[in-house]
Amino acid sequence: METPGGCFSEGRIRWASDLSTFVSLGNALQPFARLLEGIGRLATQLPQPVIVQHGHTPFRDGACLPAPFLGMNEFIEHIHDADLLIMHAGAGSIMHAVEAGKVPVVMPRRAAFGEHVNDHQVEFAQALAETGKVIVADTPDDLARAVKEAMARQKHTREIRGGTVEGTTPPLTATIERVLKDYARQFSSES
Repeated sequence: METPGGCFSEGRIRWASDLSTFVSLGNALQPFARLLEGIGRLATQLPQPVIVQHGHTPFRDGACLPAPFLGMNEFIEHIHDADLLIMHAGAGSIMHAVEAGKVPVVMPRRAAFGEHVNDHQVEFAQALAETGKVIVADTPDDLARAVKEAMARQKHTREIRGGTVEGTTPPLTATIERVLKDYARQFSSES
C-alpha cells in the first residue's frame, strides 16, 4: 500500500503529497514512444501529479495529465515546480532543468528507432552523466532505477542548498560548451 511521506521503500517508488513529476518529450517531429512506454508503466508510482508534455507522440494515460505542447513560461514553471523531471536528452530541456537546480532523468532519442535524425542526444546525455548533471535511462526498463537515483540525488541537493555549498558547481553553459566542442572535434577528426 502506498503511503505519503517517504520517497522509496523496498525498491518501490513512493510519493509524497507535496511532490510532482514533469515529463517532457520536447518538440521534435519524430515520435518517442519508448519514453512514454516507461512512463505508462511507472505513472501510478511516480510523485503525483504526473504532467506529460508529449509533443508529436500520441499519449493517453489515466494516471497522467497530458499536454502536447506548452508555452516557454509554462514549461519553465513546470521545471521549477516539479521534484522529479524525466525528459528527452535535448540540450534546451536539460539546460533549463540544471539551471533550476534539478537532476533530470533523461532518455536519449535514438536514430535506430526513428526517434531523431542522429544520435547526438545519446552522446550529449552520456557526457552530461559523466559530470553528474543528469541520470541516463537508456530503456523503458531502466527508468525505475534512474528515477530512484534522481529522487535520492535531488533530496541530497536540496539538503546541500540548505547549507552553504550552493553555487559551487561550474555553470551548465560551460559544461554544454565543452561537450559540444569535444563532439565537434571528434566528428571533424572522423571525417
